[in-house]
Amino acid sequence: MILTIIICLVFLLLSLICSKNNLFSPGVITSGLWLCIMVLYLFLNHALNPLTNKYYIAINLWVAFFCLSSLFIQSLSFTTKPAVTPSTLTRNILFYISILTFPLVIWKIYELAKLGTSPNMMNNLRAVAVGGIKNVNIEDASPFYIIIWFVSYLIELNQYSKKNRHRVLILFLMYFVYAAITMAKIHFLILFISTAYLLYSKKVLKIKHIFLGILCLFFVFEGVQMLRSSSTIKDTHLTKNMISLYLLSPSPAFNTVKPESSQFFGENVFRFIYALNYKLGLSAQKPVDTFLPFVNVGTGTNTYTILYPFYKDFGLAGVGFFAVVLGLIMGYIYNKAENGNLIFIIIYAFLLYQIMMQYAAEIFFTNFSLNIKRLIIVLLPFFINKYELFFKNKKHELIEKKELDD
Repeated sequence: MILTIIICLVFLLLSLICSKNNLFSPGVITSGLWLCIMVLYLFLNHALNPLTNKYYIAINLWVAFFCLSSLFIQSLSFTTKPAVTPSTLTRNILFYISILTFPLVIWKIYELAKLGTSPNMMNNLRAVAVGGIKNVNIEDASPFYIIIWFVSYLIELNQYSKKNRHRVLILFLMYFVYAAITMAKIHFLILFISTAYLLYSKKVLKIKHIFLGILCLFFVFEGVQMLRSSSTIKDTHLTKNMISLYLLSPSPAFNTVKPESSQFFGENVFRFIYALNYKLGLSAQKPVDTFLPFVNVGTGTNTYTILYPFYKDFGLAGVGFFAVVLGLIMGYIYNKAENGNLIFIIIYAFLLYQIMMQYAAEIFFTNFSLNIKRLIIVLLPFFINKYELFFKNKKHELIEKKELDD
């Protein structure tokens, strides 16, 4: 463990230097996150299974290859094209769709929660969100509209001014209410990390504000956990149990994964392709379930860190290879965002939580279809404005008018 801590610390310092102390760079997040996990596992009094050499070797590979590849592509210079702003018409459409669908989604979740069997309504709300109620699918609590809300919020926040600040506030509150009613800590994290990044990139927030926000987020998580459980505020073990369950338990769970044990080639990493072929009727092979089986590692958990699909499909070679692939992807997007590309700023904002959640699970490939949907909605207003769809560019109209006058 000491060697892994040293490796994480070295890459954290290297990433901070190369990223000019930007806490949101992929290398800083990855190395810093695993450093925190190692330190907590070493010093926190928990009852989790001990970590093995297999885990340490995999983490060392992951941190080293991810950080090196992301820092490499961050250092490159790419051609900068003229800035394109999002279409006002499309922004309006996305915003009003969000407003109109909000009450429908909230009411539907409440109605589905009433089908639950728990006396605790908060448990039933959470069960709806994770598919824990009979004949209720996860998609029922997370329809396509939620993606529209989130992307609309990111676009409006990125274009923040006195004219649209009411929109920013409304969309923020909408997503916050959705996170609260589904009792989902992940949605609070998504909202916090994307908001913090956009405001930090605009120099509205400083590092001290971000750490204060993380502290507030932690209390929100504790409140959600209390509402979802039978615990009371007198339960002094709640904080320690939450850290053990959500932050640390995926690490010993990884020890239970057998390398190269998948039934079909890359069935976890390339789940999107299997799912697409199955839906199109090109294959009878169903995609693997995204909800993994529970294992007992001192506590029950069904999360196995980001390493799970790569290690299960391809062993340590897969861990190293896909660390490079994801490092290059995230590093490239970060590079373009840092150079002021509005599209990539928003894309990086919605991908950030996937980097943050690597201690628990792999999300980028597993939820690839969700990323594509978000990407399409992000690109739509910029694409429409760039190619002047549904309207004529004012500059072109003035040129045409001048030519007619002449």
